[in-house]
Amino acid sequence: MELFTKLGIDWRLLLAQLVNFLILLAVLYRFLYKPMLRLLTERSEKIARSLHEAKRIEEEAAKAARVREELILKAREEARGIMKDAQTRAEETRTEAAEKARAETERIVATGKALLQSEKSAMLSEARKELSELVITATERVLRETITEEREQKLIKETVRAIAEAKK
Repeated sequence: MELFTKLGIDWRLLLAQLVNFLILLAVLYRFLYKPMLRLLTERSEKIARSLHEAKRIEEEAAKAARVREELILKAREEARGIMKDAQTRAEETRTEAAEKARAETERIVATGKALLQSEKSAMLSEARKELSELVITATERVLRETITEEREQKLIKETVRAIAEAKK
């Protein structure tokens, strides 16, 4: 201890500082070093898991790409077969459709002629009706002052009879 006193070091103060340093070291180890070490360990494990997962995903993507390529090749072969089949069917359908179209055209023309005839008859009938109404209206206006009610009834009956005969 004499050596400490010759050097100007107080051994009690040195001992107190040593104890304080050890306490500080224990507190830092307990509350700082252990949590920090745990965080670093967790992070490195998480990174390792992520790398492993990325590798697995990459392998799955490569496998999916191979499967996709195989499916594309199969689909192309199948499409070629379907196209050939469709071409033969289309040719058959085309000739069949042409025959059906001819028959349908003939049927439509016949139907159209019949429809035109019936519409023509209906239009003539309607025109006669309208014409008779117009004649009655015009005659009624002209003769309104000179015709009695009895005469008017008689004219109406005659006109209706003439229209009925015209329709036949």
